[in-house]
Amino acid sequence: MLLTADDVVSVLQKASEKSKKGAKIVKESISTLYKTRNPINAADVIHCRENFSGTRLMNQMRKLVPDILPSRGEESKAVAKLTEEFLAVLLPRRISTGWFIDPARLLEVLLFRYPFLEEEIHAKIQGDAAKMGGRHLTYIGLSFLNNEIKLRGLSYQNPKEIYPVALFYESDSRDNLEENLGKNNFMERLLAEAPPHMKFYLSGDEMFLQSVLSGPGVLSPLTETGWNIYYECNKEYKKSVGPSGLRTDLEVPINRSHPESLFPSIPLTHIVPCILHWFSRCAEKLLMLEVENMFSLANKSAQVSGTTTVDDLIKNLESNISLRGVHQGNFRVPLDKNGKPEKISLNKDDAIAIFSPPPAGKDQEYPNVLTHVVPPAKMVNSLPERVKEFLKLDDSFTEFTCVSLIWESMYKMFQIVQKEPENSLRENATCGSLRPSDYRWGYSEEQKQEYKYHAERLYQLVCLRYSWKNLTPYMIKFIDYGLHFMSHLDIPMCRFSTEGGEHSHYDRNCFYYHHTTRNGGRNSYDPNFAQFSTLWKRLSYEIYNGDDKSASDAFKSHVATHVAAYKIQRCFRMYHIRNKLRKTGYTESPENAEERRGNLESLSKLASETSVNVISKSGKLFSGKSFILTGNVPKHCGSKMTHQTVAKLIEDWGGKVRKNIPGTSKGQSTKKYVLLTNLSGKTGQKIPGIIKDALRRHFPVVDYQFLYDSVACKKVQPYAVYHPPNVEDIKRKISVLPTLQQVHFRKKFRMISLLKEPRKSKILKENVVKVAKKCCSVLRHNEA
Repeated sequence: MLLTADDVVSVLQKASEKSKKGAKIVKESISTLYKTRNPINAADVIHCRENFSGTRLMNQMRKLVPDILPSRGEESKAVAKLTEEFLAVLLPRRISTGWFIDPARLLEVLLFRYPFLEEEIHAKIQGDAAKMGGRHLTYIGLSFLNNEIKLRGLSYQNPKEIYPVALFYESDSRDNLEENLGKNNFMERLLAEAPPHMKFYLSGDEMFLQSVLSGPGVLSPLTETGWNIYYECNKEYKKSVGPSGLRTDLEVPINRSHPESLFPSIPLTHIVPCILHWFSRCAEKLLMLEVENMFSLANKSAQVSGTTTVDDLIKNLESNISLRGVHQGNFRVPLDKNGKPEKISLNKDDAIAIFSPPPAGKDQEYPNVLTHVVPPAKMVNSLPERVKEFLKLDDSFTEFTCVSLIWESMYKMFQIVQKEPENSLRENATCGSLRPSDYRWGYSEEQKQEYKYHAERLYQLVCLRYSWKNLTPYMIKFIDYGLHFMSHLDIPMCRFSTEGGEHSHYDRNCFYYHHTTRNGGRNSYDPNFAQFSTLWKRLSYEIYNGDDKSASDAFKSHVATHVAAYKIQRCFRMYHIRNKLRKTGYTESPENAEERRGNLESLSKLASETSVNVISKSGKLFSGKSFILTGNVPKHCGSKMTHQTVAKLIEDWGGKVRKNIPGTSKGQSTKKYVLLTNLSGKTGQKIPGIIKDALRRHFPVVDYQFLYDSVACKKVQPYAVYHPPNVEDIKRKISVLPTLQQVHFRKKFRMISLLKEPRKSKILKENVVKVAKKCCSVLRHNEA
């Protein structure tokens, strides 16, 4: 209920305009009058909070407080206006299995959101994959790393300060990244065309960085030279040291070439791994090494004469870790059916809880994790004398001390790089200044020396206790390059963590799935597109209502310019397409089935004419194609052929060869693989499982002759001509899986929607349309 004129007059009589407290009295008086006429108690608030969300909450509030909130019509007009602005400014586009927005346009908008940024801008690109709503989803995000962010009291890991650029289904494997980023690399265009004052960095976990930098099988911890993304060397290089005998004095270079990188414009020195993933993976490895040591034959033989068994050691370890609240106080070492230990999985909080020392005065409540786990047996310190002197170690110590020092050094390294280094005010600078140039930034020399000491101690003791072969790529990366990043980067390493991006990815999906079903509801509304639309609504609201009014006004003009250009382009596009359709014989108002069928043919013809064929940079015959070889290879022109010779032939013509079909454990691959086989079609012939799997996933299965004829003609031959003779029989006996396009993007009614009765609102709408059409026909008849 709105306040009447008498109410306003009575309030103004209580407070004159000249009174200092007038505004406050007016506000309190109007609030008191409103509460007496529209009573809302705590029970109403709880009812709305627990039973409504989003649009339904606003509708309920309109009932409780009428005439206060804008009407649904006004809200719908505002939503339509925001949607038009979103389409015009951020230019959302479809990619293979998802959506992306123009990163250059997003960067322009973010400069209105952060008008206080100085001329030099540092931006971080990060990526991650997670399982959301029963399927894998990958995101590529963008955020700023400038020092101004800290001075303004903002957080680098705040999920609301990290903005998605691309969202697409399936995992962050190389195949999926190539399928969604490689064909139309919008991110690389932004990086290549960026002005000199903009610096870009790349961050992520090890798997994401490997997938971005190189193809499958090139970068991998299992390969001989693929374990180090910064320097190409074999695994023997892990045991190399500098002239002083210290690993940290080796100065391992950063010069590895990655010709297949999806972001070649980002220098290798600007690619920084996430420190939280590093600490968690290293914690898993060190904990697993001690568990494996308990099960070793040497340890078992030592237990024969004693009273402690392997089961006792495992229970002691589980008890010590559970006391720290890991896995909700129920930590267990995973064992397989044969009683052998399996891989231990820890998140960031679990790793910190295990490796950190207990709080002061809580030693009895939280005992050392290694207590009654690692024996106090003496071990000889065989390190060189110069190393002993640098690390200040005795000639002999116990196994318990050795493992404790390893864990302590790794935790100290993590502590140094996890915290934001303190910035100090320069001389003659104003206290409380918001200009980054008035402060000294970066790590102190004490922090660098402390990091070097613990990195060296970690390296030497791991080699002494477990041998250099157990140094993982994560460990050696932070031993070799941690000090380099601390000294040469303008940005502290803690800002490269992907924790905020992962939270942002998770929170946005939870927010969307809180409002609708997991598969997008009956209308199959794509949740990825909804997230981008919601991003624009929030971002534009923050800019319009920000403290900087000049930025708000400039942003308003910026949006109006893009909306006007968008409308002009849309009209021109419609006019252009309409002329093209008329040339193909398109009928604007079809009256029968034949004309409608002709329109479909016209549309398909126009689509084929305007489609863009993506050509690989190499321009070779099999560029962009991946092959899988199965069975025996037939002879070619009388010469014997093997898998090795065929693989070399494919690679010479620009193709790639995979050993098997990518698994579905981390998401189905979006890439089409060509399976080469030698099926004879004889009755009773056993069909390999890999062929059935390929047919289920719509991969072409062809004979090896397809390869030979394509090379001879220098043109890729049609797959259908080279299908084995019994392929159709195999298809009849297997269940074909839906493609990713059918699962995510094809607008198709689900069976449950066809079984359910139509809603009353839909029936009412149909009746209104019928009545309106009937009225229009009557009016036309009367006019005639």
